[in-house]
Amino acid sequence: MARPGNRLRDSLRGFGLERVCVPRRDAEIGILSEADGRFAGSQERGAIHEAMVTEPNQPTGTSIRGLLFGSVAERYERYRLDYPDELVDTVLRYAGRPVCSALEVGAGTGKATRPFAARGIEVTAIEPDADMAKVLARVTHELPVRPVVTTFEHFRSESRFDLVYAAAAWHWTSPATRWAHAVELLVDGGVLALFGAPAELKDPELSAAVDEIEKRVLPEDDPVDVHPWSIEEMAAIDGVGDVEHRELGYVATTTAAAFVGRLATVSAYLQLAPEQRADALRQVRAVLPDQVDIDATVQLSLARRVDRSVS
Repeated sequence: MARPGNRLRDSLRGFGLERVCVPRRDAEIGILSEADGRFAGSQERGAIHEAMVTEPNQPTGTSIRGLLFGSVAERYERYRLDYPDELVDTVLRYAGRPVCSALEVGAGTGKATRPFAARGIEVTAIEPDADMAKVLARVTHELPVRPVVTTFEHFRSESRFDLVYAAAAWHWTSPATRWAHAVELLVDGGVLALFGAPAELKDPELSAAVDEIEKRVLPEDDPVDVHPWSIEEMAAIDGVGDVEHRELGYVATTTAAAFVGRLATVSAYLQLAPEQRADALRQVRAVLPDQVDIDATVQLSLARRVDRSVS
């Protein structure tokens, strides 16, 4: 089996690029230090996957709704869809240069961590929920991944990254600071990639039936909890340019039980009391056939750190 580093080198050659990243020595790879929030050295590579530190008495910096996922961390890992290799290919091709290091915002259980780390990219994976981070550490223990239990708002590092990305998590970050913080953490020419997949029913009649149920039973989004963003907002941020939007078409066929299992990990459902949630999921399952097609098209927004003072 090819090593992850070799896979990345081969993939970059396909884009007319050579892999020039120099892997860090074990002593240079570390965990979040409780003392100052910076990376401290670790003697064993495996330690970076096990020791995850949250700074004491630190405010979460994220919404309560954004911290509900830990209660269903194992289900999240089981039922959430994986991201296609095409996503990584597209991001690397856009980068146009070797991507050696990445910072992932809101890594969850590692659904988007693994495909990037599998290419040999060293991923620092931020996840504010300790229960989600435990699963993340377990499923990435053989990959170059550094899990850090903290919020994006409180993350500090002397390192700068070739790539900063978020998979269906940017709306949980603070709109007041997220853009400037992302730019600050990127190297010159580094890439900001924000993406997600709706995972909605492809059949319009089934989709409408489920929508009708959700309108009745789910609470409306609270602007205090959810902070949506747009590509227009992204394009207006100082310090980034070359903004692009891509759609990566993908349809997945799954069982109705698996689709309902995924819904049980959605924050809107997690806000319900257990009995209400179970009843809502039973209503959804009742309108579905045994197998369903899921629209898993990845919506990908890309930008590059640029110095706009140079013209």
